[in-house]
Amino acid sequence: MSEDQHIFLGLGSNVGNRYQNLKFGVDMLNAHPHIWVTEKSHVYQSPAMYNTDQDEFYNMVIEIDTNLIPVDLLNAIKVIEEKAGRKVEKKRNMPRVLDIDILAIGSLQIHSGLLEIPHAGISERKFVLKPWNDIAPKFKVPGQNALVSEILENTDDNSDVRMVLIVDKEGML
Repeated sequence: MSEDQHIFLGLGSNVGNRYQNLKFGVDMLNAHPHIWVTEKSHVYQSPAMYNTDQDEFYNMVIEIDTNLIPVDLLNAIKVIEEKAGRKVEKKRNMPRVLDIDILAIGSLQIHSGLLEIPHAGISERKFVLKPWNDIAPKFKVPGQNALVSEILENTDDNSDVRMVLIVDKEGML
């Protein structure tokens, strides 16, 4: 990836110690020899979407730098999710120990069966937009012709997304 590419990942967890699961994901991404975490949002709690009969999620957005091509980044993410204990489900929107989504890779747009970049449904997901707005309110989302802050302001998602204050003796995420 070029140096001016802004790459954003969304992380979520609603199984077990949600905070530690997010922390594990960030630490594992940063431990990868070709991925460097450069920014981290606050952690937010929100109800599950679609399949609402499950525990609430903790979510955050991070910015990374990488020299991996998108499909290799996706593969690295899948390995980290597995190491965290995520089981591959045939059903969608089930509880997850760790879910990591590629939200955007600069101005790149990919529409394939394997990858959808920018991530589909961003404009209807306040649980992604609020933490993303923490670290990149002026990032223009490809294909939306709008900044993250503008999409957040105009989203129809009225779900209860609230910042979580976590005191961690090892240091915050």
